[in-house]
Amino acid sequence: MAVHPKTTETNVRLPSCAFEALTAVMARHGTSRDATVRRLLAEHVERQEQTGPDDRLTHVSTVLRYPPPPRWRKDPRQDRPLRIRVSADLLERARAVSLVLPGQYQRAFRDYQSRALTDAVMTAIASAQRFTDEFLDELLPLLHHRAARNLWKLAAAALCTGPEREKLNAAAQVREATAWTSEAVLDTDAQHLLDVVTALEEDVAWHSPARFQVAANLARDLLTGSQATDNEQLLQEEDTAWDLLYQDTLHADAERLAYLRRGTTEYDWSGRGGTAVWRAERQVGLHNFEDWLTGRTQPHTFECRVCPPGWVLTRPPGWHALALAPTPTGWLPQPYATWVDEGRALAFPHRNKQAVWPLQRRPNRPDFEPVPGAEALLTAATGLKPEQIPNYIEALLVDWNHQFDDAEADAERDLYLALDVPAGKAYEFGLISDEERQRTMAEARAATLKSMDEVIDLLSRDGCDEEDLQYVRHVRGDVRQFKKVATRINPWAGAQFQVYKATWRWPGLSVAGEFLAGTPTDLVQWLAAVAHARSSLITQQSMQQAWAYAFDRYAPRARRPPRGM
Repeated sequence: MAVHPKTTETNVRLPSCAFEALTAVMARHGTSRDATVRRLLAEHVERQEQTGPDDRLTHVSTVLRYPPPPRWRKDPRQDRPLRIRVSADLLERARAVSLVLPGQYQRAFRDYQSRALTDAVMTAIASAQRFTDEFLDELLPLLHHRAARNLWKLAAAALCTGPEREKLNAAAQVREATAWTSEAVLDTDAQHLLDVVTALEEDVAWHSPARFQVAANLARDLLTGSQATDNEQLLQEEDTAWDLLYQDTLHADAERLAYLRRGTTEYDWSGRGGTAVWRAERQVGLHNFEDWLTGRTQPHTFECRVCPPGWVLTRPPGWHALALAPTPTGWLPQPYATWVDEGRALAFPHRNKQAVWPLQRRPNRPDFEPVPGAEALLTAATGLKPEQIPNYIEALLVDWNHQFDDAEADAERDLYLALDVPAGKAYEFGLISDEERQRTMAEARAATLKSMDEVIDLLSRDGCDEEDLQYVRHVRGDVRQFKKVATRINPWAGAQFQVYKATWRWPGLSVAGEFLAGTPTDLVQWLAAVAHARSSLITQQSMQQAWAYAFDRYAPRARRPPRGM
C-alpha cells in the first residue's frame, strides 16, 4: 500500500522484546518510531552491502524461525506487527542482504516462507540495542550468514531422511573415489549425482517445525556459554573441525540423535525428504535442459530427456536459444530487447546471462532473427515471470507421443506422460466427433461415480456413523456437495475422492512441431496454453509420486503425513 510517491508501507512481526529495544533506541535519540526504523534499517543495509555475502550478519531468531507461526488458526501469536514506512528501494535492498535458508522462498507454504525483511529489521534493532526473552536468553544474538546456514545444515543432518541420506552417502562415495580426479573427467552419472546433492544442500531443503526445533537444540549447545563465540567461528570458517562436526551429526548413533531431536515427535519426515530430492533432481534437469537449448551440451543433439518427470523434448532444426550478457544497466541488448517486448521471442535467466528463444540464423548472414510467426507459440506465455519461461518452453517441446524403449517405459510406468485436452474444446476444433465427445463425457462421469463409491466404502470400513453414511450416499452424484460432506466426516477419506474430466489424448506432435506443420494459429495458441497447464500438472503429480514412493520405501507405516511437502 503506497502512502507517499516515494514511500511504501508494509508490516513485519517481531517478538515483544524487540519492541522494547526499539523503544529504548527511540528514547535515546528522541525520534519517532517511523524515523527510528528508517534510520536503523538504512544503516543496517549500508553495512551489509559493504560486507561479503558470507560475512553479513543475521539475528539468531531467523535461523531458528522465532517466534514460530501459530500451528493452528486459533492459536495465540507470540509476536506483534510493526508497521514500516520506507522507500520501496530500501525494502528491496534490505531483503537482498538478509538471510534466506536453503529451500525458503518469499511466497511459499507456511513452513517454507522466508523472513528476509523481518531478519533485516531484527538485525538492525539488535545491532543498536541488544534484547532477549525467555527463548533467546543466553543465545549469541548475531551470527554471520555462513555460520547461520551451517547451523541449519547441522539441523538438516540431524533430521535427515532416508531419501536424502541415500543421495548424500552415494555422493560421499563418489567424492572419495574421485578425490584426486578433475571434475572435467567425471562420468555423466557421477557429475549428475554431485549436482543433485549440491542442489539438495544449497537450494531445495525441506522445512518443518521439527527441523527448527533441532536447530534450536543445536544453538543451545553451541551458541551459549563461554564457547559461543568460538563455536560461531567454527561454523563460519568451515574448516576440518566443522566437517568433523557435520559428519558426526549426519552419522550420529540413536542416543545422540534422540538428544539432538529432543522436543520433536516420532513422526517420519521421509515424504518431505523424498520431495526435496525430487526438487533437486528437477532443478538439475531444468539446468541441463537450458544448457541443451542454448547449445552448451556436447554432443549437440535434437532430443533431450528431462528427468523428472521423464519426458523427451525435441528441438526444431535451426531453432536456437542465444545466451547474452546483459548491458551495464542490466537490460537485454538490442535488438533482442525489442523482440521480447514485441512478443516475438522469450527471455529467461541462464548462468548469469539472459537467454532469448526461439531464434534462427538470417539467410547468408551471421546474426539471428526471431522465428517467423512464432508469436502464435508465445502468446500463452504473457504474464509469466522470467524464471517461469523455461518451464513454458519445455512444454512446447515435449514429444507427447514419444515411443519409449522398455527400460524407459518401466522407469516411468506410474506416470502418465500424455497431453490430455478437454473433450469439449477438441470437439469445437473439429478434432473429434460428437459421438466421441459424448462417449468421453460418459466415461468421465462413470469414473467419478466409481470414485464416490470407493470413498463411501472407505467411510463404511472406517466405522463411520450410520446417519453420516446415509447422508453421503444421498449426495452421491453431486460432486461439490459429496466432496464437502466426505471431507467433513473424514478428511483423509475425502482427500481420496477424484473428479474425472472428459478429455481426449492428443495424438500429434509437440506444440512446436504442430506450429511447423502449419496447424492453424488459433489451434496452436490453444495447444500451447493446454500443454503448459498439463505439463505443470504432470510435474506436480511426479513430485507427489516421489513423496509416496519415499514413504513406501523408507517409512511404510507412516502413511498419513501432515499437509505440505
